[in-house]
Amino acid sequence: MQNKKENQRGVTLAALTIYLTIFIILIGVVTTFSTFFYKEVGDVVDTPKYLSEFNKFVMFFATDVKNYKNAEVTENSIIFENGPTYVYNNKCIYRNDVEIAENIINCEFTPKKYRVEEIDKNLINVNLKIGKNDEKSIQKNIDFTLRYW
Repeated sequence: MQNKKENQRGVTLAALTIYLTIFIILIGVVTTFSTFFYKEVGDVVDTPKYLSEFNKFVMFFATDVKNYKNAEVTENSIIFENGPTYVYNNKCIYRNDVEIAENIINCEFTPKKYRVEEIDKNLINVNLKIGKNDEKSIQKNIDFTLRYW
């Protein structure tokens, strides 16, 4: 009868404790990676939204800039001679009172002049910051050249 008890193998308390400790460590590691992954994915998901707002603005603005020679530029508005008006107000950019871009943190318009050989070119510098006030927001500073011919 003694022989039967010695041959029975089972899970001892020490082995069970080791298994549980390893299992808890693995769950902790997987949870840490999962949390980090979903946080980064969430941050990346917003970026295309901000880029699309920038693209919408540039689509309208680049077309208008190439069609007009003169514009009255202030810090938050542009009035093209006999053409559309762009205004930055309440975190949005409006073209003729129609909202074309939102989630704009900052937008500044600045007039500039540039001389190439004998030709003076009028530029409009647009400094945009789109998104949320964090390191993942998009900052663009672009010069647009008004029609000069």
